Amino acid sequence: MKRRNLLSMSAALAATVAARSPALAQDAPLRLLVPYAAGGGIDVQARALALPLGKALSRNVIVVNLAGGNTLIATDNLRRSAPDGSSILLMPAVAWVGFHASGTFAYEPWKTLLPIAQIAEAPYNFLQTRVGSGLDSWEKVRAHALRTPGGLKIGGPSSGGFVGFAVNEMLRRGGIEGVYAPFQGASPAHLALLGGTIDMTILSFGDGIANVNSGATHGIALSSATRHPRAPQVPTFTELGIGDALLNTFSLWAPPATPAVTLEKLAAAVRSATDDAAFRTTMEERLSFSVSFKDGAAVSRDIGAVEQNWGARLKAAK
Repeated sequence: MKRRNLLSMSAALAATVAARSPALAQDAPLRLLVPYAAGGGIDVQARALALPLGKALSRNVIVVNLAGGNTLIATDNLRRSAPDGSSILLMPAVAWVGFHASGTFAYEPWKTLLPIAQIAEAPYNFLQTRVGSGLDSWEKVRAHALRTPGGLKIGGPSSGGFVGFAVNEMLRRGGIEGVYAPFQGASPAHLALLGGTIDMTILSFGDGIANVNSGATHGIALSSATRHPRAPQVPTFTELGIGDALLNTFSLWAPPATPAVTLEKLAAAVRSATDDAAFRTTMEERLSFSVSFKDGAAVSRDIGAVEQNWGARLKAAK
């Protein structure tokens, strides 16, 4: 009798634990992975998103910076994460196409991971120089490169991909020489520029415009199709004849095999978060990004178009 009672109690306890397990998983913090160092534009985006996203999901959101490897470290971390909605990645996903073409990735992340939603977009590349350097226009930058042995010293947050392609195109079309040094994030590259270690940085629009607005740097060129309303004084790559227009998009991704119902719940929370007034103020006023929600299907279509338009060119330029 006692044994029978003990077994009944054990079964009841097991059923209680099993019933509570999903709730416990829901209560666990959500990891929001960022593939760059703290302090850069994407990190600021993630931290601005974390609070309204957490409110929409009724759970804590923790930003985790996993810089390095041209986003490979953060991407692989997400790829190996449990598909239970406990880990997501904020990624300038267009960059994956460039990094894959240049050999960073042995697989195509945009086809391996699952898109949740897009939150914003902005011009991809922003060239800038240090205030006080005397290099406040492309003409002066080019003249400096022509008279300096070895040409320009250029720094940025990654190697290869669209950044490497843009640098090579700028040098080739400008008829100048130069060397590119990758840093682990926008902030280290910016500090190197301020310290005079390099002549120029090539950063995302968010990082670049923040530096220009602070009075620390001159905007030299943007990869937008037309001049940007937040920086109308800065010419485009196409105006100067040193490159092509390219738009960057910022989207959230989940591990492979994440259930559709989980992706839908996350997407609905992201949509709600992008309507948050404080989030929009950070994105539009501080970072000068355009808040632009798109669902996962639209994210897949957009990145597929980038792959079709740019993939072969990037591979040929390796």
